[in-house]
Amino acid sequence: MNKNPPSAFPKWAILVAIVGVFALPILIAGLWYMNVNQWGVGRTMNYGHLITPPIRLHIATLPLIVGHGHLTSRYFRGRWTLVYIGGVKCTPDCRAALYATRQIRLALGEDIRRVQRLYVVTGEPQKLGFLEVEDPDLTIVRAEGTRGGRFIHQFFKAANAHSGERIYLVDPMGNLMMSYPAAVNPHGLMRDLKRLLSVSEIG
Repeated sequence: MNKNPPSAFPKWAILVAIVGVFALPILIAGLWYMNVNQWGVGRTMNYGHLITPPIRLHIATLPLIVGHGHLTSRYFRGRWTLVYIGGVKCTPDCRAALYATRQIRLALGEDIRRVQRLYVVTGEPQKLGFLEVEDPDLTIVRAEGTRGGRFIHQFFKAANAHSGERIYLVDPMGNLMMSYPAAVNPHGLMRDLKRLLSVSEIG
């Protein structure tokens, strides 16, 4: 009577191998899930903080600081808007943020007309005359009282998980959709903006 030749592997090793065949995929999936952010899988492609869902802004009639007239809801229609909200004095951080938005807009080339910049001052402005020379394309408005407070509260509420001053991006329909730290990496913001301009059929 012929006997089966002895196995080159002990029975426990065969059992481990069988279990491993079924367990390995589960182990890999678990490691992927736990390290998804570190490995870069599933990360959003945008540099800024995406506001989901976007907030439809209620536009207050705010007085212009430079020039005459008021900001109206028509201001946001048809163009992308970079918004910075600051105090009565433009601090060095304020100047840096406004400079970054200006350089980003200038670097857009033929798309420059699709983007505008808005500086919202939360009070009676002081010593902002230099902006008329340095930033002739910058729209500056004053947000005071109940009406102004409600307007800027929409921006602060959207970025409630992000402390510090921010730069906000409003789409051509008047929807607040992204925010960035004031000390923004211009290349990251520009990358986001160019991507949006390339896929947008309006603005």
